Amino acid sequence: MLLFLSLAHATLPAATASWSSLAASPVKIECTEVGGKPYCRSTGVIGAPVDSAKTTFEALDQHVSQMGSISAIPRLEPDVLRIVMDYPFPFEDRDYVARITHREEAGAHVFGWVPVEHASAPVEEGIVRLGWLDGEWRFTPEGANTRVTYTWQADPGGNLPDVGAVRKKAGFLAVQDMAEACGTKVLSP
Repeated sequence: MLLFLSLAHATLPAATASWSSLAASPVKIECTEVGGKPYCRSTGVIGAPVDSAKTTFEALDQHVSQMGSISAIPRLEPDVLRIVMDYPFPFEDRDYVARITHREEAGAHVFGWVPVEHASAPVEEGIVRLGWLDGEWRFTPEGANTRVTYTWQADPGGNLPDVGAVRKKAGFLAVQDMAEACGTKVLSP
């Protein structure tokens, strides 16, 4: 299983990838392509220590009420979550089911995920299943705060008129939701 998870993350953009900027503030949002697939990353400093961000992420399903863009996070197994993203009307909500791994890398806590199918998470009518979505959350100490870097496969699925605007909004909301789940705000890009 670990080999499968490692191979799945091999598709994430390399450190040498060339990124195009979508936004510089309050969250830095950039996009690139890997193998013809769009990836975006959002970066922001939140006003919480890295251990708080790590602990909050590990219990993400217990923080849904603090997140404005997530409507549900049922925990299906200790390392499998179904994330339901609340899209504004008239668009259909999105969801994905992910197996999450944790590793420490150069002082950062990294939570990677790959898509999985799960019997307790059938596709629901009115929700677009993002069965290809993979990515990672990276929490790096920055003084008493945490630099949050969220990298995700950025195909939002369905029929959306302005994918660039969706990526920009999704990138901002992901970092903002993480800050709010930690009981703080985004301090800087």
